[in-house]
Amino acid sequence: MKVLLVFLMLAAGAFASCDKDPEGTNEKLYVASCKPGDPLVVNSISITNDDGSTDYPVNVDATLNLLLNVTNTAKQAYPDLTIDAGIDRYTDIFGICSWIGIPTFGLTSGLNACDFGDTNICPLKVGITVVKDVIDLSQFKAIINILSASEPYRLTLTFKSGGQEISCYTVEARIVKG
Repeated sequence: MKVLLVFLMLAAGAFASCDKDPEGTNEKLYVASCKPGDPLVVNSISITNDDGSTDYPVNVDATLNLLLNVTNTAKQAYPDLTIDAGIDRYTDIFGICSWIGIPTFGLTSGLNACDFGDTNICPLKVGITVVKDVIDLSQFKAIINILSASEPYRLTLTFKSGGQEISCYTVEARIVKG
């Protein structure tokens, strides 16, 4: 009887709902530094659709327009930039809400951040840089296909230059497909 009671409690916890709105992601994109004080500072970021609309959640099946304002506060320019992107899903497991990593099998590691889209920003000079770019996520279709549109997601973007980490940001958002 005790075993059945424990099983029922665990099963109920597995289907318990948790706050599915971490950092306000039901309404808007959320961006934060992983380590305040890093030399790259994101001043502002916006993502729009091809028609200029700012529909939210983010449609990962469509081409996205990125407008990024970033400041390099280091005393040096960065001649090259790469990004390692980790993807997590916010969900509950046995009543505990947490970010759970999604395997990307290296598909999101060592991405060229200098000319990832149509704009080449390298060397990244000291001071403010504004990037206006078009991002096509179709190369990540294998990963996008396994994502559910009902959960919030977090990208952890680790920026590197010369193989050394220089900055880290998290971007949290809800997504839609189609």
